[in-house]
Amino acid sequence: MLLKFLESKYLVSTPIEECSSLVQRALNEVGLENVMIKKEVSPNYLLIEYSPGWIGKTLEIEFVFKGRQNGTEVYVKWPYAEEVPSDNESLIEFYKQEEDRKQSTERLIKKFKTKIGATDIPQS
Repeated sequence: MLLKFLESKYLVSTPIEECSSLVQRALNEVGLENVMIKKEVSPNYLLIEYSPGWIGKTLEIEFVFKGRQNGTEVYVKWPYAEEVPSDNESLIEFYKQEEDRKQSTERLIKKFKTKIGATDIPQS
């Protein structure tokens, strides 16, 4: 299965040493199920595994932290949809479900950003 991702950068006023804990706490507060750390390289990297429910597998959210003078830059790569439909799925239904998952993930990310106090950094 191939996945599509939403990628973005945020600025958080928290020092880099505290970001990993802040992110983990926020993920639990927004209601992700079965959240667990798959890999952590403190203080720069965090890979979280969770079960979104729309597939029978776990997915991974990747976080990369960079210290800045005014806080921490947080890069997030968050999966939201499969890239190819299953054999028995119509294309119309596949694209509708993909868009629904994307919108649902965007709402979840918005709540997550609020929990960590993040502001967007434009992608260049």
